[in-house]
Amino acid sequence: MTLHLPWRPSSSSACAAAVALLALAAAGCGPGTIAVGDDVKDGVAASELSLAGPAVIDPAYGGVAAFALAKVGGDTVTIEVRDAAGTVVDVLADGTAWADSVTWDARDDTGALVALGRYTLHAELEEGGAAVATAEQVVDVVRIGVSAGTLGGDRIPLMWHAAGGAGMYWSDGGDTATFTLVGLDVDGVATEIPAPWDDLFEPPETLVGANLPAAYAWDARPTLSLVLGGDVGAASITPTIAGWTLTSGAVAPGGTLVFTADAPLAAGPGVVEQTLTLQWMSGDDVVGAQDVPLRMYALLGPPAFTESGDPYAPWLAVIDPALRAMAGVAPTDQAVISALVAHIYRDLGLSYDTRSGASAYTQYEGWSFDNAHLDLSSFLDRARGSVVNCTDCAALLEAFANMIGANLSYTIIVENFGLNYIKAIGGDAFDHCPFDNGGCGFSYHAVTTPDDAETIYDATLALDGDADPGSYPGEELLVQAITGDDYLERLVSSGNARYRYTQKETIQ
Repeated sequence: MTLHLPWRPSSSSACAAAVALLALAAAGCGPGTIAVGDDVKDGVAASELSLAGPAVIDPAYGGVAAFALAKVGGDTVTIEVRDAAGTVVDVLADGTAWADSVTWDARDDTGALVALGRYTLHAELEEGGAAVATAEQVVDVVRIGVSAGTLGGDRIPLMWHAAGGAGMYWSDGGDTATFTLVGLDVDGVATEIPAPWDDLFEPPETLVGANLPAAYAWDARPTLSLVLGGDVGAASITPTIAGWTLTSGAVAPGGTLVFTADAPLAAGPGVVEQTLTLQWMSGDDVVGAQDVPLRMYALLGPPAFTESGDPYAPWLAVIDPALRAMAGVAPTDQAVISALVAHIYRDLGLSYDTRSGASAYTQYEGWSFDNAHLDLSSFLDRARGSVVNCTDCAALLEAFANMIGANLSYTIIVENFGLNYIKAIGGDAFDHCPFDNGGCGFSYHAVTTPDDAETIYDATLALDGDADPGSYPGEELLVQAITGDDYLERLVSSGNARYRYTQKETIQ
């Protein structure tokens, strides 16, 4: 990539001189009419030369710097690039003609990149082969960039649930480096920070060269710590990121800069994908810029499981599609759980087991209703297909909600009751006898609640929401924050249904 950097005078006096000289040249005044200050001899102004351009260049970001010249008098110009010892490393103008501008790509006369350090562009204005004026511009050749970055602040650990196989969990711990580069550049070309890791099941085999997502509560203000590489020597460099404030650190090799977001991460739960632009400034000049692509998951809050540690953390394979499905919802438990009901009921391609109503992924440890256990890893692989029952849907809804930070528990409705009209998950019509054998009731039914059955959420079925739930046709009503009494009234046609066994499930 070739980057043509804008030039700026190295000082206000140099700027004034350049502007004055350019204005005089544009005016087209002939000999005897040009006056530069009081330095006039025999009615002819003395020769003058100005040279202006960037004070800092980084060859890995393009490295082609433009320098403007202006003169009074003279007819040709010689421009040499000299190192700190005064040795000429390149010649930009050889004295055979005048040039309004020249460029330097931080390479010597053999085409090789020069060493980092301070150089001087020495220009001589000549007339009749003799020097009549000189100008100089000091240029620092630097290598800037970051070798690693870590999203920090109140970060919530994320989990990949199949890191080498089923149940092989790997967590970022909430403090793992977000990205690490192999090097700042390859053959003089700046290394790009990679796109965020897309595999929701497994993390990368090595974190070097990878870019991991991070998770926060939706209203958190993340920090971004950047480890510096390269060398800026004596140059004065200022890093900036729009929307983020530099809160600590200084530009020095191996140092760390810490930026803090100026605003909360999001307005509510969702997936925040953005590319920050890290600009390296020398005064008003942009020396270089690095794109920093990030993916941040805005959760309602930390996980709401009773358990902690593996595997009771947000799983990428769960929260990524769920948060994308609920983008724009209010940051409340009710709004999040309601969105999850719709997501499970409509988006996951599941259908109800009308043959026997059997569970595929949830079981009761010790054959007791108060020990529900969800094999979530197998479900994400659809290891036992996409036909499910109420225990599966309730367990999924509870797990998804708790991972995103909404408190939800599992509860059982017992026992042996008849049904009003319902539309089971995956179905397209209301029926009060949903089983293939003509069965018109449930022996039990699993749902979820945040408040001991005062409020009910159910992703297994939609109720008939019209004035007569016992008659066909039905009006679809998703079970999103319905009172426990209203839920039973609309679901049950006969029997003594009641809530029992409210619990927090276990998962694997």
